[in-house]
Amino acid sequence: MEGGPALFAKPMNHKTEITGEFNGKVFKVLGHGTAPGDGDFAVHSYCETGTLPISWFILSPSIGYGFSMFTKYPNGVTNFFQEAFPEGYTLDRVMTSENGGTVTSHHSFDLGKDGVVAKVSVKGEGFDPNSATMTKGYVKVLPFVGHVFPNGAGVRMLSSVGMVKTDGTIDIHHIDSNYQPVGTRKVPVPKFHFINHQIILMKDESDKRDHIVMRELAVAHAPNEIQSALREA
Repeated sequence: MEGGPALFAKPMNHKTEITGEFNGKVFKVLGHGTAPGDGDFAVHSYCETGTLPISWFILSPSIGYGFSMFTKYPNGVTNFFQEAFPEGYTLDRVMTSENGGTVTSHHSFDLGKDGVVAKVSVKGEGFDPNSATMTKGYVKVLPFVGHVFPNGAGVRMLSSVGMVKTDGTIDIHHIDSNYQPVGTRKVPVPKFHFINHQIILMKDESDKRDHIVMRELAVAHAPNEIQSALREA
């Protein structure tokens, strides 16, 4: 194991700093987490500016779904997210909600002396004031699949994420993520593949701040295309 992947051969800490605005309401979130390995990692985040004015669930893609360097990859599939280090990568994302509202975000991921450092700016616009986003009406993020495509010097990941509301109905959010390497070094880019994601949000009863503990499981898979003896059209 050489290059970027060798940096992630052992457990690693990570932290994130998010500055955000949704429907004109501003906030700042800080988080610290650990990634023991095998695609299972967690982060404890809190709202530094007091009470978060939106649902923690709608913010979850900005908190953790971007630390893709901690994804478990099988042999034979290029791990762009680790190969991009030590320089790191950027992520530009648009999340469109079927019930109205759009979230745009920019993320930078760098390697610091204590682990991976993420800085995120996020803006949500067009959300109904009575929506689950603005009234904290989500209770669960359903498991989802990211479709990863080569995209220039980096990769593009497309996914559709269902979030369950307090009444049991589901809102669907479509996420388009563009990852690009930092610097001029040519980073190996993978062929098309999948990443299975599961995001679990919990509370720490010992933390009296407005906070969330987010656990994420991410495992990559090759597409396993069927080979036919017949000639393709």
